[in-house]
Amino acid sequence: MTEPQSVEQHARALRELVPAVAAEVAERIQAEVPAYAGRPDGRRRDVIAHAVEQATHRFLDGLDGLPHRDRGVDEMFQAMARAEATGTGDLAAMHAALRLAATVTWDHLRRAQVDHPVPEQARGRLADALFSYIDELVAQAELGFAAGRRAIRGDRRLARARLAEQLLSGRRQTPIADVDPSVWHVPESVVVTVSDPDAEQRIDVGALALTHLVVRHEQRVIVIADAANADDLTAALAAYGTRVAISWPVDPTSVPAGYRWARRALDLVRRGVIPEQPVVDCRAHRTQIWLHAEPALRQRMCQDLLKPLLAETPNSREILSQTLLVWLETRDSAPAIAAQLGVHAQTVRYRWKRINELFGDDLHDPEFMVQITMLLKASVPLWQAGDQSDFERFRAEEGAEP
Repeated sequence: MTEPQSVEQHARALRELVPAVAAEVAERIQAEVPAYAGRPDGRRRDVIAHAVEQATHRFLDGLDGLPHRDRGVDEMFQAMARAEATGTGDLAAMHAALRLAATVTWDHLRRAQVDHPVPEQARGRLADALFSYIDELVAQAELGFAAGRRAIRGDRRLARARLAEQLLSGRRQTPIADVDPSVWHVPESVVVTVSDPDAEQRIDVGALALTHLVVRHEQRVIVIADAANADDLTAALAAYGTRVAISWPVDPTSVPAGYRWARRALDLVRRGVIPEQPVVDCRAHRTQIWLHAEPALRQRMCQDLLKPLLAETPNSREILSQTLLVWLETRDSAPAIAAQLGVHAQTVRYRWKRINELFGDDLHDPEFMVQITMLLKASVPLWQAGDQSDFERFRAEEGAEP
């Protein structure tokens, strides 16, 4: 009577079947799993067969009780799964291939003709070991896939950060249309949002970077987003409790301009020209942003054109500048201007008489009128916010004259 074999002995006897098992598994996988289809003599078939062969030997290594070298199977399945992360984007095909491999391999092992029979109890142990081993391979694949996804996210995040820096600096060498859609789907127009300094700890940059281009610059968080998502973006940013400014929509190549406008808007809030608010919409303050684009030019023109007004006492300067600005903006009658300022019409007439004394015939010069309109629109909010620099400069220059 033939002595039954132990599982260890059976595992050793099955070694010679491994090449045939690997070849059939590779053939079945290519025939039944579309993602792995290919030529029967192609490189993909060789890769599948090699992976199955090494995995099967590793399975038998665990059963035969003998010392064996590391076959690198775990690393191999992790590597294949990492490739799936950049290819199909999921492990569905790999799971199907492993299930099929388990079925084909078990069928071979079950029907194997060896010199000694295997007891039913040992056969059950062999089946349990095989399917447990397949679960281990699945676990390794999951590890590799997760690592691949992390690497992709890291690479994509890095690529998006580089793109944001290029757009922000205006130094992109290749056309914006050539941006890889997997990095960022370039919209027709974008908005640029800029945070107050030191807001990085409050803003969840990682969450924003999933949808938008985000970059840290000079202790600020800058977000470049599709203009179609501007409302959602501003709502999300407002929830972080830090002030931000958002540009009006611009072409992606005009991001540096959008950045300058948003930065300037935040500066004007700080200086009191634009009212305090959590989200500063640059569109609503375009005139002030424009008028303050050249601070040195505004200061110089203020000294040159508004000198008579600067020479007045603080109270006189305040009421005359307000009255003149309202008239320049509205060209209304004295009663209408008085109603807007909350004073009597006669008071407005008195103030207008003094304004005529200060500026004389210049008030009939169209070019002068345009210039002082812009100057006062830019300067009066600064003066009302307490900025004394124009008057200090005037006193310094007047004192320096011989």
